[in-house]
This record gives sequence, C-alpha cells and structure tokens, in this order.
Amino acid sequence: MRYTTVSKWSKEKFTIDDDKGKPQFEVVRVYGLDGNSLSLRDLGDNELAVICPRTGPTRFEVIAEGQPSITVRHKSWFGKRYCIDIPAGEMTATVGDFSRKSYEILSSGTVKANVTREFIRQQNLTIDLPDEGDAVSLVAVVLAIETLRDDRRQTESAIPFLRLALRVIN
Repeated sequence: MRYTTVSKWSKEKFTIDDDKGKPQFEVVRVYGLDGNSLSLRDLGDNELAVICPRTGPTRFEVIAEGQPSITVRHKSWFGKRYCIDIPAGEMTATVGDFSRKSYEILSSGTVKANVTREFIRQQNLTIDLPDEGDAVSLVAVVLAIETLRDDRRQTESAIPFLRLALRVIN
C-alpha cells in the first residue's frame, strides 16, 4: 500500500492520502507542556495513534490503540540512524541529509516500509508498505522519524555554529 502526504511539518493539520489520492488519515499537531505531539486520526476524527516526545527531543513514543507502545530514538550521535523499539524486537532506519531522498525501515533484514522524500515547494513524502503490515503503526513511526528530523533541522538553523560544525563533521 502506498501513502503520500504533501505538507510542511509546521502545519497544524494535514492529510495522508492513498495511492489514488483519497485521504486515509489526518494528522493533527497537539501543543503541550512536554513538547509537540502528533495525533494520527481516521477521517471520522477517531484517534488511531499518538506520537509524543519522551525524555528529551531525541526520543518519541508511538502509542497506537490496543497495541504496546513503540519507541523511536536517535541511534547515532548525529541523528541519521534511528532505532525503533517494538515489542517483537527492534527495527532500524538510516536517514541521510537533504541529498538522500529515500530510506527504509528494516526489521531483521526485512523491509517493513520504504520512505521517499522530495523537496519541491513543500515536502512530499511517500510511504510504501507491504499489504500485510500494520499501516497505522508504520505510518506513525515514519511521522516520528520525520518529526525528529524536522526538530534537528530547526535546531541547526537556529544555531549557525552548530549547523556549520555538523556539515564539517558529516
């Protein structure tokens, strides 16, 4: 199954469409004391999953209805590798900088999701999932990774020296 979204992550609300262009999910940004959370909802405004920050800006927790929580965190110091802790084990993702347009979420060497990014006027994000996968959890994990990446971009742009240092090191 293929899902796409055309949105800037700073928007308060955006939709995720299927491969036919029909909206399947709605994402709502929720502001709180513990940071910005995202709520993944169906079109009937029923909450399917919550993506919320845990223990600082480098870790998010995905809480899907009726399922154990999933933790998404930076695995490397520069935030390009992500570790996804699930009840059945661990998944990983390696995300490049702006020049790398796609990445995969892997579990035991098996591709669970393929994510493609394009930067035109807005960020176009395409998520390819196997038909037998849990779409809600995997879409929520991708949203957590992209939120962590967006937070990192905002930090880099707010602190010019840090941006320069990260470019030199990377």
